[in-house]
Amino acid sequence: MKKHLVALIAFISLSMSGCSIIDNNIKVDKDLQKKAAFALGTTPEKIKITNRGADIMKVTFNATFKKRVFQCYYTGGVIITSDAICSATDGKAMPATSQCNALLKAAGKC
Repeated sequence: MKKHLVALIAFISLSMSGCSIIDNNIKVDKDLQKKAAFALGTTPEKIKITNRGADIMKVTFNATFKKRVFQCYYTGGVIITSDAICSATDGKAMPATSQCNALLKAAGKC
């Protein structure tokens, strides 16, 4: 019984590895625009996606918004993915967002 459980866990782990790479290959830019737009507090049509890449655990891309470039990534793949996390590449502050949720309030960000 113990060997079967270990084998099952190993099989699941191996079958899930590389999911981000697969996810990057099947997602269109419009999906990434939605993720980046949510992170940057804007709408998807105002985002341009470039420099897509992926490793086993995350998908990386650049999102251009108002002539500024943000490095973004999300984790997971195919079935379940996280929200995008973006950072400014020019050293300036992130765009002000009108979105304020319980987590941002608790962190004192709004």
